[in-house]
Amino acid sequence: MDSISKSITLPKCSARFGVGKEIGGAVYVHEMYQHLLPDAFKTAKNVLSPDFEYAVVKYDLSTDAVSFIQSDDFDSAAEPTVGDLYTIRPDGTCKFRRKLADPWIYHHKWLLVLDDYPGFDVAESKARSMKWMALTGIDFRRIGKQSFWLERILPRIDA
Repeated sequence: MDSISKSITLPKCSARFGVGKEIGGAVYVHEMYQHLLPDAFKTAKNVLSPDFEYAVVKYDLSTDAVSFIQSDDFDSAAEPTVGDLYTIRPDGTCKFRRKLADPWIYHHKWLLVLDDYPGFDVAESKARSMKWMALTGIDFRRIGKQSFWLERILPRIDA
């Protein structure tokens, strides 16, 4: 174990679902693990058009709203982008949002999957998280935007 891994503590997956990234009152899981979410997910999925392809499901823990999120680069990008999405509320109302010109990105994508997920190297993804979390002076309020990440963080990771 090197000095970086000794000083960095990686975030933990959702204890209540056994997989997923909990942040901001919601849990995010890869669609492969959506079946682990509560019944509100199943109800929302029945409202969603069957031809809408998504990679990530966001479940709001306080409102039971469910978002189905495209992320075409989920398996291939180290920090995949948030694409088009539908949010469905428990009353069945549905809201659509297109991918932003400067999209949000997912950090710690390995939290959204189990360790045996076949789409990417989970251990490699965890190692990348360790590497960027060891950087100093990170503005955590801004790292979620792709432009900020590409300009301010990525050059320091790859240095």
